[in-house]
Amino acid sequence: MAQSPRPEAKQTPAELNISPSIKPKAIESTVPLTQDNLQATEIVGFDDLGRKLTFQIRGAEVDPKDPEKEIYLYTVFYKDNNQQWQNLCKGDATYPARAIVLQGSWDSTGAYNANDQLVTFSCANGALGKCVRFGYKPWKTEQGKSLRDYHQACVRMVRADYCGDGVGHTKNGTPINLYDFAGIQKSDPAPNMQFEAAWSGNGAQCINHVRWPEGLDYVKRVCPQRLAVPGAKNQCATAQQARQNFPQALLFNDSIVRTR
Repeated sequence: MAQSPRPEAKQTPAELNISPSIKPKAIESTVPLTQDNLQATEIVGFDDLGRKLTFQIRGAEVDPKDPEKEIYLYTVFYKDNNQQWQNLCKGDATYPARAIVLQGSWDSTGAYNANDQLVTFSCANGALGKCVRFGYKPWKTEQGKSLRDYHQACVRMVRADYCGDGVGHTKNGTPINLYDFAGIQKSDPAPNMQFEAAWSGNGAQCINHVRWPEGLDYVKRVCPQRLAVPGAKNQCATAQQARQNFPQALLFNDSIVRTR
């Protein structure tokens, strides 16, 4: 069982694209930043709203929930408009106030841009960070397949980015059941949940129902071809059907069916 991230409008930056004084290659091989780089060195970067910020990396620790001990969680502070240092991430009982580092960057449409000169800091409760902690580590392979596409599909799914254009249609705390057929996440449905959609890195491949009813008008207007055809049997009513009819789909999820 998983929960969706915060709405897209954020009070504080959740993801930073930076050109750091470290080797991104080290991050991809899951080696932590050196202590020399953790001595409150100020680095300039841009948040997901395009704002130029100064921030500091103040600590690092292995994610205690990662059984493979590959994920490092970083304490990142940024300087606000009043020139006061603030923690980049807001923690709670489920997610620590830490950030995960990923090589490359994501643009406003949610598309991944490979770049060995840039890294992205994502809070643990952001979509990018959540999907790493779900097991979709983009630097790894599973059954001979890169998990980068799985990670990208997961980000679209967590945000309910049906059209693959960077517009999310979820709400904070919305429960979802996500799973795949690669053995990384297994289905653990809750009562009243039904199959919602099948996902690839480009968004939903087919949509059985939207997570929140107010998102339906947008989908009908922007990407109506992704909606299941009314009355069409054996197309997209279950994950098994979606897997058979939409072979590009990598992840699948269930959610509660809501009405207006």
